Amino acid sequence: MTEHAELLVRHGLDTTNQFAQKLRHDPVAISGARDAHVALQTSVGRTRDHASAQRVNLTSASSGATTDRATATSQSLEKEVQDLLDESAEIESAVAEAAETLHVGEIKNDQVRDRIIKEIAASMKALEAVKTIQPPESRAAASRDILMKLQTKISQLTGQAATFSEQTINQLTDIGTRLGGGEQATSASSASTKVGSSFNSNSGYTGGGDSGGGGGGGGGGAVHKPRLPVAIPPQPGSGVAINLPGGKQVMAPNETAAKAVRAALSQLGVPYVWGGTARGVGLDCSGLTMTSYQDAGLQLPRTAAQQTVGAEVPSIDQLLPGDLVVWSGHVAMVIGDGQMIEAGDPVQISKIRTTNAGQQFIGFYRPTG
Repeated sequence: MTEHAELLVRHGLDTTNQFAQKLRHDPVAISGARDAHVALQTSVGRTRDHASAQRVNLTSASSGATTDRATATSQSLEKEVQDLLDESAEIESAVAEAAETLHVGEIKNDQVRDRIIKEIAASMKALEAVKTIQPPESRAAASRDILMKLQTKISQLTGQAATFSEQTINQLTDIGTRLGGGEQATSASSASTKVGSSFNSNSGYTGGGDSGGGGGGGGGGAVHKPRLPVAIPPQPGSGVAINLPGGKQVMAPNETAAKAVRAALSQLGVPYVWGGTARGVGLDCSGLTMTSYQDAGLQLPRTAAQQTVGAEVPSIDQLLPGDLVVWSGHVAMVIGDGQMIEAGDPVQISKIRTTNAGQQFIGFYRPTG
């Protein structure tokens, strides 16, 4: 097995395993705690009923200032007990909801993990079959193609796992916030992955807005970055050449990225149309990137902020052709030589930047992993 294959197999399940640790819980213990809570509620309820009955008996059997004070004290205690019961019922409901949320999150994560295992197994079988290909000199290219497809699939699946995990954690945070009397939940990811405005340091062209919710005028609130693996640098000599309009040749990390860049460049000059996905007729920003990758055989989500898929590219100097530059309401595709293509009006080439009309910059992403 090649070093690249070993790396993919070794790290292919890292993300889902990490999420499994986050979602790990003891269903039996949770069920036991909930049952004990119900028993406590029942006991406290009986105590309240008994106190109420004694107060009624006291009122009917005596009168006077002492009785009035005792009755008032009893009523006050009964109210406190009722408040305690109401709060207890809320806790019981929250525990049940949290248990169900964890259970669903666990199931989804396990499903993604199983799919990754199947993809790895199928790819290893395919690599074994490559040994029989003739002539022998064609085996390296065949092996590389299998590994690139596996890397792309793993990146897509780990992106799904990251989304499921974030949804689960956010739901649990919402449950806890409601229980604590908060007005609005703060997601677990927002505490650690807000993109500061100081990062938006470069000035430049204002790209066309995205057609999805939030549109092109967004950027007012904090943006939540998905938790994705870091992009694996391609092996030396494994790139695919692309000729840019100016005549310069650049290297994409793989054939899929190269095809996507060529498909995007073919749309230069196409008018900007909000919500547009008609190539050669009218495109918006995410329509350009989505349809270009679609032509390359890779399906991306529809809106800009959802195209944070595959793997995250940690810095601008590690960007490669085909990578995406994503804001809260805009997305562009890196083409190499410090440039990117985007659906302005019309589709055009610009210098890579991290600002766009005050929108929040989310990050750099490699859809192919």
